[in-house]
Amino acid sequence: MKELEIVKDILKNDHLFLTGGGGVGKSYLTTKLIDDYKLQNRHVVILGSTGISAVNIGGQTIHSFFAFGICQNTEELLRYDRYNKQRIKEINAMLLSAELLIVDEISMVSAALMEMIRYRLDNASFKGSILFVGDFFQLPPVDKNANAFSLFGGDEVYAFESSAWKNYNPKIVELTNSKRTGDRKFFSILNQIRKGELDCRVVDFLEILRKNDNVLKQNPTILFGTNYEADKTNKARLAQIQDELCILNAQETIHEKSLHTNRAETWRKSLNISLELELKRGANVIFCANKWGKYFNGEQGIIKDINENFLIVEKSDRLIRVEPHEFVLYENILEDLQMKSKPLLTLKQFPLKLSYAITIHKSQGMSIENLVCDISNIFERSQFYVAISRAMSAKGLYIRYNGDDFETYLKKCVYVDDRVKEFYKNAKAVFIDG
Repeated sequence: MKELEIVKDILKNDHLFLTGGGGVGKSYLTTKLIDDYKLQNRHVVILGSTGISAVNIGGQTIHSFFAFGICQNTEELLRYDRYNKQRIKEINAMLLSAELLIVDEISMVSAALMEMIRYRLDNASFKGSILFVGDFFQLPPVDKNANAFSLFGGDEVYAFESSAWKNYNPKIVELTNSKRTGDRKFFSILNQIRKGELDCRVVDFLEILRKNDNVLKQNPTILFGTNYEADKTNKARLAQIQDELCILNAQETIHEKSLHTNRAETWRKSLNISLELELKRGANVIFCANKWGKYFNGEQGIIKDINENFLIVEKSDRLIRVEPHEFVLYENILEDLQMKSKPLLTLKQFPLKLSYAITIHKSQGMSIENLVCDISNIFERSQFYVAISRAMSAKGLYIRYNGDDFETYLKKCVYVDDRVKEFYKNAKAVFIDG
């Protein structure tokens, strides 16, 4: 695998930022790299900036691993650490033995959080390589304290603006080939939207997608900006099915009795599944996990039969048996000078959700064949791009907007911060069209 060899070669001597648009294979390549390191018994710390990204990549959240608590900057962290000395000692020991630190969804890491990560790594005398993964053109950081005091910086917002980023000076690899869609014109349009380019070609293309209502006949998934809209749609559509309602509860096993209830609850909420899964025969569902040879994250199907131990799902032209998927909350520990993943909590549940509607946020990592993007309530920049880039083709995408003056509204949705544009313009990236 060419991309993997390039990434491994860079990480021998440098830190690395792996980037690219939606569906180009960033997560897939990262997973392959993790597997490669583990086969060689090389220690890897795997972190995600959000609960969903941490679960998808098989790691912990940044806040959980580094024991940041509710601290928003290095000043607060200095005070907090006085009461957390044993945990800091354990973190330092793990970082000292780690050869690779992975930070996924780096776009959502603020400059202040980046400085806190640097503070931890400096204190631990971390000697390994860092792999940052993500796309700054996509969802930005939620930074409540952009102007807060930092040991290293000032008023920066994005991770790449921090002095920590400049200190690490990562090499940049950008993946440019879509693994999600073979529709080259659609992928070209997506790239323009990703970069905030809204010319006549893009507007005309999106106007055509507003008329693509044939998608509505294909049991599509509707993406909404809010949980309220998604939940309301799913409940209403399920209620219309004349069949017995079945409630399938997740099975949970706690391995560590000292596990804090808040940490467990935060992790449960980060899982892109329903703890109480309500289904009926005939219901439209979407897979929320990958299982090689059987289903992929974002694939759609119809419930044909329900058993407490398995479900029969019709997808495309065949029936498959779906069993509960095992989700595990791990904690990295150092044991006999070896870094190990200690299970804290295991949850078993069918990797399915009702597919009539989901939120844009919960669609992270999904590839959806028939998709309706309701953009009437887009409330965060880059949400529009994140939403439509889940589609596997333009043919299977319908854009729904209930307001006036579509083009003016698009200008608000297709907005990219000039600092992000400048960062990519000046980036000396290696482009891989794998």
